[in-house]
Amino acid sequence: MSLNKTSRRRSFRLSRNIWIGLGLVVLAIAALAAWQMRPKPEKDPYRFATVEQGDITRSVSASGTLQALNTVDIGSQISGQVIRVLADFNDQVRAGQTLAVIDPQTFQSRVAQGQADIAAGEASVRQAQATLANAQADYDRKKTLVDQGWYSPSTLDQATAALRTAQANVAAAQARVNQSRAALRSQQADLGRTTIVSPIDGVVIDRKVEPGATVAASLQAPVLFTIAQDLSRVEVKISVDEADVGQVREGQQVRFTVDAFPDDTFEGVVTQVRMQPTTEQNVVAYTVIAEAANPQRKLLPGMTANADILIDTRRNVMKVASAALRWSPPSEGGRTSRGGVGMMGAPGLGGPPGGGQQTNRQGGMMGSRIVEQLDLDARQKAAWETISSGLREKMQAARASAAGNPQAMRDAISKTLGEAFAKLEPMLRVDQKAKLAALRANMGQGGREGRNGESLRAGTLYVLRDGKPTPVVVRSGATDGASTEIVASDLKPGDQVIVGGGPRPKAELRGGAAGPAGPGGGVRVRM
Repeated sequence: MSLNKTSRRRSFRLSRNIWIGLGLVVLAIAALAAWQMRPKPEKDPYRFATVEQGDITRSVSASGTLQALNTVDIGSQISGQVIRVLADFNDQVRAGQTLAVIDPQTFQSRVAQGQADIAAGEASVRQAQATLANAQADYDRKKTLVDQGWYSPSTLDQATAALRTAQANVAAAQARVNQSRAALRSQQADLGRTTIVSPIDGVVIDRKVEPGATVAASLQAPVLFTIAQDLSRVEVKISVDEADVGQVREGQQVRFTVDAFPDDTFEGVVTQVRMQPTTEQNVVAYTVIAEAANPQRKLLPGMTANADILIDTRRNVMKVASAALRWSPPSEGGRTSRGGVGMMGAPGLGGPPGGGQQTNRQGGMMGSRIVEQLDLDARQKAAWETISSGLREKMQAARASAAGNPQAMRDAISKTLGEAFAKLEPMLRVDQKAKLAALRANMGQGGREGRNGESLRAGTLYVLRDGKPTPVVVRSGATDGASTEIVASDLKPGDQVIVGGGPRPKAELRGGAAGPAGPGGGVRVRM
């Protein structure tokens, strides 16, 4: 019995040790997996772009088609059978060169008949002239005898009538000859039209006739050939949207590509902006004509052109990647910032309020917009609600005090908002203060314009200082989409600005869903 008890105790101890060992192994595996799956900090979490000195070009993009400067459709004015075709596709032809011949036999016969009619008419003229000469002699003889009293006056009257009749017959015969000659000229012209010739120097781009075909000319001449004149220059017919056509002017540069030569860029000049609109699926567009050189004859009529009409070019300006104006660091507390102050800007700063109802809407919307644009937390929201509680009434009073003076009205509203923002600023984080600074900069610059009337925008860039993103308030000008002109800032060419990356928010690292970052880029300033 004692041996059995001892054996059971040893077996129980061994089994317990095995389970403890298995548990420790499982815990070790779980710890290793958790360690391997932990969020790993990036070595360099930010992506940068360099502030550069260079050119920025604004353009309007549109599509169009290529066509020859002058295209002529060559047809036939007569009907008949084509017996010869002397020009083919792509042939270079000169003015007066024969392209095709229509069977001339019928027209040659008509010319011969016309010549015979003229000969018969001329014989009739000679016969009428002989009759006239006889009537003239008879008249002269009878007039002498009447004068001598040998004949009565009635005899002279008969001779006079006969003379006049002979004269009329001569005139009629001569008119018939003239008529026959006119008919002959028409018949000769038709005979000449049996030879189809080119009216211009150019290249045959279309041929629609074959030898043996019958041409039937009726009210409209059938087209036999199409000739393009001088393909060393081509025309680009561009369809520009109505929203962009107001920026297009004659003389502006055009750059375009075609699918046949995707690596080549061709250049031209706007020569005409047509006033006639075209509407397709409720989209209104206007035709812009540009002329481009084609010395190598690579561009062909009918090709599709992807064109950029250069609206404005800024030379040797300070510029930065546009993505830098859209980036902002993650907010504190695990939420993602919405970037710079949105394009909506401060209510009422884009122009004068449109009345009491407008001002009420502005005051009523102020709270929600500031909360959204500055990404206020609960404590900041409560403070802003207290600050802005009387904002609507103050804006109405500012409008009333400057009634009839739009600039004074804008200044009064800006002052009212500036006072409210000054009270809110001490409660904001660093990134929020940068957004508020952009907003207040917009308020202070309202009503001015940049170069060439260009609207400027106040925005925020971020640079890395002491390992942390630091906001820099800037004023931006023209943009080509990829780069944006920096008009006023503390930056200089060569500085590095953040365009992306950065540590993820804590909530995202824990598996939570962070809200998407909204577009930044700054408040639009009407300057």
